[in-house]
Amino acid sequence: MAARDITITKNRSPATCGAGCTREAPGERHGAFGFRGLGFFCVVFLSVLLTGTPGRAQAPPELTVPVNDFADVIDASSETAMDALIRSLQRASGDVVVVAAVETIAPYADIREYAVEMFENRGRGIGQRGRDNGLLVVLAVRDRQVWIEVGYDLEEFIPDGFAGETSRQQMAPAFRRGDYGAGLLAGVTRIITRIAERRNVVLQDVPRDAISSAPEVGSAEALIAALFVLLLVLNALAARVHGRRRWGGPAGGWHSGVGPFGGGFGRGGFGGGFGGFGGGRSGGGGGGARW
Repeated sequence: MAARDITITKNRSPATCGAGCTREAPGERHGAFGFRGLGFFCVVFLSVLLTGTPGRAQAPPELTVPVNDFADVIDASSETAMDALIRSLQRASGDVVVVAAVETIAPYADIREYAVEMFENRGRGIGQRGRDNGLLVVLAVRDRQVWIEVGYDLEEFIPDGFAGETSRQQMAPAFRRGDYGAGLLAGVTRIITRIAERRNVVLQDVPRDAISSAPEVGSAEALIAALFVLLLVLNALAARVHGRRRWGGPAGGWHSGVGPFGGGFGRGGFGGGFGGFGGGRSGGGGGGARW
């Protein structure tokens, strides 16, 4: 009887375990687990696909104006001066300079990669599409880094060496003191002066504050500024000798037309729209500094 009972038990269906009791067959159990595992894998895959890779989960903030202070570290005077210089250059030559200050570039590890991504500006790149005449100055406060990213059309005027020198000598010293607005203004002034001279254009309607509040820069720039002031004085003296006055313009400014900074000096900032995001591309060149 025992042997017969054992034989019957062996021949019993694996799916049954006696009266009123059922058991999953091994194949059924494995199949159910396989479907559940496949479903879990699909959910994870779709989540990664929708959110992107971890390094790109957080894109740089969108640029909308000439001076974008996302870190709240730029003083009002420096911001107004940079805004005026940037808009004046855009009117004179069409070239576009944009400034951005952020707390950190994280999760990006390389400020150059971050600057290129920010330059593209979610499809509304700095400068004009086809001309690629934009330039970005990005400051990362907590990372203690600054980078100048240059568009294709401006690389002949702002080569890598000039960008690096401007970052190290004009901006980094002020950043070490925590004077971020003054450092950015010094760098932007040097960059815009260089572009205006190479484009052979005169910057009009630049407020006095945009020049007088700029920190002292290199000896060459200081010499140019001194010669510019001297020419203004000589021009005024010559006008008086000939009985002519050259006063006028907005807010009683000078109309000299000498050097990259022309007539129409006055006070106050510039409002209105800023059409500097026309789909320009970065040229991949530039320079920066740490401090």
